[in-house]
Amino acid sequence: MLELCRVCLPLAAAACFAWGVWQCAVRTLFPAGPLPRVQRTLPPGLWRPALFCLAAGALVQAVLVAYSCAQSGGAPLGQALEMQFYGNTDARHYIDLAQYGYGAGEDFPEQYLMIVFFPLFPWLLRLLNLFGWFDYRILALAVQLPLFCAAGAGLYALVCRQYDARTAWRALVLLAVSPAAVFYFAPMTESLFLALTVWYVWCLQSGRWGCAALLGVLAGLTRAPGGLLCGLAFLYLLQQARAQKKAPPPAAAAAVLGPAAGLGLYFALNQAVYGRWDQYSVYQWEHWNQKLGLFTDTIRYHLAYFAGWWHSDRDTAVWLCLTAVVCILAAFALLAAAARRLPPAWLGYGLAYLLVTMGATWLLSAPRYAVALFCLPAALAVLLRRHRALTVCTVAVLLACSAAYTAVWLGHGPIY
Repeated sequence: MLELCRVCLPLAAAACFAWGVWQCAVRTLFPAGPLPRVQRTLPPGLWRPALFCLAAGALVQAVLVAYSCAQSGGAPLGQALEMQFYGNTDARHYIDLAQYGYGAGEDFPEQYLMIVFFPLFPWLLRLLNLFGWFDYRILALAVQLPLFCAAGAGLYALVCRQYDARTAWRALVLLAVSPAAVFYFAPMTESLFLALTVWYVWCLQSGRWGCAALLGVLAGLTRAPGGLLCGLAFLYLLQQARAQKKAPPPAAAAAVLGPAAGLGLYFALNQAVYGRWDQYSVYQWEHWNQKLGLFTDTIRYHLAYFAGWWHSDRDTAVWLCLTAVVCILAAFALLAAAARRLPPAWLGYGLAYLLVTMGATWLLSAPRYAVALFCLPAALAVLLRRHRALTVCTVAVLLACSAAYTAVWLGHGPIY
């Protein structure tokens, strides 16, 4: 049975990917009918989705803080958070980078390896704590609320303009109940990256080339997939050019090149600190056996590890391996199902994002990577249009999965 799954499931994911690529190419090169008119104004009442995100984030963070304090034996809040959560996640690395910066020394454990983490989030923490007034451990948590509000409001604006307000609200709710939504509110880069990408796309589709270029640079400095926004911009402008029978304005080139410039600055940071522009990749391979691979191989090796760990380490088998396989299959299936309804530029970006992030040679954080992809809640919201009962059931299932995932993470389970 396992061997059959190791053959059939990768083939199913590959088929979904191929179908999505085909639909993206056809709909980009041969747009059917005139494209929607470009709107430069934001939808009214944008404070409502922002307030919803604030309430959702405050609720989750209240649980995190209360649990940390209850488990820490009366320790100060910053120490309680570090004791309970920051030690076994990437959060502690971002906090250390904000305090000490990059370098080849040992200002904190394994400082020389931390170049594998992109710089914008620790730089943001350093900027907000310029005078040293705050505890970085608390600041890193608190800043997630406004970042998630910006991300949610941007997603709402984007989906509302492409479809309608009801679909936008549905996408926002689905975003908030995503199975790994807890990472939006932890000191990680998910909320920051999501906010930058959705507003980049909004500015791109509004013809605000300068703003799009700036946001693209910042996205490229936040996470490696930020560079994929170049492809999204190219597909969008190509579709526009094919539909309107004219080339985009020269200023649009800045929006296309912005994400690549952000990655270039990250490579320059590698060069400045270590004298080698790709030093991050050396450390990823030497210390974590990590490099780019194929998502089909990821499914195969996680199924093999799942079988091997089922009797000896069931928690790891379920929460690391099985969730990775389910996440990859669900994400590709979702994009394939919505391939004819999503804008082709969004679809192409989503497929490329999954191809890169889910193809790691040792994938530890598939659900966490998936929640930073705005196309997934948008695709699910589009598929659930005019299906109220199914929407309610879907939200209930996702919320239950999110609660279970968060509970395991709070219990220091194998979730990273």
